[in-house]
Amino acid sequence: MSQFAFSLTMLAFPLTPLAVASSSPTILQFPTDATRAVRSLRNMTTQLLHEAAKVIPNQQLLINVVSKRVRQLGLGHRPLVEVTSRASLTDIALKEIIAGKLTFERLKDATEEA
Repeated sequence: MSQFAFSLTMLAFPLTPLAVASSSPTILQFPTDATRAVRSLRNMTTQLLHEAAKVIPNQQLLINVVSKRVRQLGLGHRPLVEVTSRASLTDIALKEIIAGKLTFERLKDATEEA
């Protein structure tokens, strides 16, 4: 029985993280490149949003057009512009608006017709 308990201890010892095994605190270091990539993607989306706002100046209308197109892309519709593998659905919709491939038309209200 003691030999069995000893083998369990030997198996469990290498699996213990060094931070737990040592008494001194360990500082985890994360790569800073990932943060820069996220910032650059965020900046790219912001830049695309500003460019798309030049095409559709009404912010509420722009958001509605983008959200409807994102839903379509999420359901499997093909993009109307060339996209990279890392582009989000929002980026694709904004690029389509900037390229003039995605437009909108206002529908007349029933009150205007009466």
